Amino acid sequence: MALESGGGAAATRAKRRRADEQGKDVAEGPEAAPACHISALPDDLRRRILTHLPLKDAIRSGALARGWRDLWKSRWADPTSSRDIHLLPGDNPRKVLESLESVPRRRLDRFSFVSDREKLRQPHLKRFLAYAAGCRVEDLRVDLSRCHGRLTFHLPLSSPLLAHLSLRNVDICHMYYKRARPFYALESIHLHSVKNTSVKFSKVMEFCPRLHTLDLRRCHFSGMLCGANACGPVMPNLRRITVEECYSGEVTRGAVPLNLPAPSLRSFRYSGRFLDCFFCLANNAALTDLYICFENTIFPDPQPIGHLSFYFPRDLTGLSVLTISSNDVRIVCSVFNMRATSEWTKKMNNLRSLRELQLLMLGIEKDSLVNIGLFLKACNCSNLERLFVQLPATSDVPLEDLVEEAQVLPPEDVIANLRMVKVMNFNWRRFEVILVSLLLRKATSLHKLLLVSPNINPQHVPDVQEADLSLLKEALACGRIIVSKSDDLATQPFHSEVFIKV
Repeated sequence: MALESGGGAAATRAKRRRADEQGKDVAEGPEAAPACHISALPDDLRRRILTHLPLKDAIRSGALARGWRDLWKSRWADPTSSRDIHLLPGDNPRKVLESLESVPRRRLDRFSFVSDREKLRQPHLKRFLAYAAGCRVEDLRVDLSRCHGRLTFHLPLSSPLLAHLSLRNVDICHMYYKRARPFYALESIHLHSVKNTSVKFSKVMEFCPRLHTLDLRRCHFSGMLCGANACGPVMPNLRRITVEECYSGEVTRGAVPLNLPAPSLRSFRYSGRFLDCFFCLANNAALTDLYICFENTIFPDPQPIGHLSFYFPRDLTGLSVLTISSNDVRIVCSVFNMRATSEWTKKMNNLRSLRELQLLMLGIEKDSLVNIGLFLKACNCSNLERLFVQLPATSDVPLEDLVEEAQVLPPEDVIANLRMVKVMNFNWRRFEVILVSLLLRKATSLHKLLLVSPNINPQHVPDVQEADLSLLKEALACGRIIVSKSDDLATQPFHSEVFIKV
């Protein structure tokens, strides 16, 4: 009896497996699975059904049966599911709008509007955006980088299914709408060259409770907040923030950066002027990757350096990937020598989880190697495995005059686990040869040292000790050092997008 029962169950599973493979259920025998009539529909009809569903629900339809898996991807085969409008200087916006509005509207997955007309008017833009909202678009992209004047975008008038928003050279209007509702589908916002105020920005965040990606490039945020208004809405799902060359305008007395509570934040990438970021991060955020690059060419005063700790989370022990510029290394080394910045010291002196470090050398100075050594030693990067060094293509300071002693790098136990080093813009200059030879000596577990250089053959380097040259030649002969003219894509750093060209 047991054998018969087992066989019946096995037969039922086999029938269900055959049904899944066909994308429908076959009723064979009393124990067959119930028929799923919707799976018996033709593929074209099922794709049409998916076009009426939000993107997330269309993806989840793959759980119905094997025949539904990946079917949602082909719903974009219909060109009407995506609209790309590109206005050229000679185009008439009114005629383009009449052509769009002359046909019945249907739901769109994506709507892209790019205008090269210098004098695009606000009423025309409003009608294009209203058309996209009427089509319940999920991915909206507006690029007015060639337009003169400042046009505005009204978020509360957008599609309720909006999931991805990208604006370029478009201001965000005031968010005071009595009947406005939160955009629960909105997951990512990308703003480029947007002029706004901190008050408006805070309102936008209130309308996006499920936002997980915030990307800000070359935006201008004026009107720093004061007192209780300086605390923005809680963003429980925000996981990634990128800020590039954004400016906060003049800081008035009593004004502080916007505090953006984001406990789920894991990635923060900042490139810009020192302390010009218009918001600070939540203390309880647990970052796993951090990109920080201050552009200052002049070393800032000690007092603002002391406030650096307020801009980053309390605990950085979970940080596994760090990209930092030579300016930042100087700041950190200075902070470690200041008694009034013990809080910042606590944050930075325990990076034992760090596995990858990228150094952006914006310039080379006499104390550059000293600062690198002090940074690695003070931050306790004992588990570091991958090191990337981006050297400047050119230098204002003659590198032949930059002589460093061998003891400037940390002891062997600090970089004992270092397995791979990659040096970009290596030009066989004295400073660079000394750096490589020091790494060969100190990193006892080093397997591979990659040099990206226009000269793949060793060059004559004057005033370099013979021991250093012999060490490099031996490493080249045994394949421990690999010199290449091209940058191998297989060995790119985690933060492969570099905001600042060095």
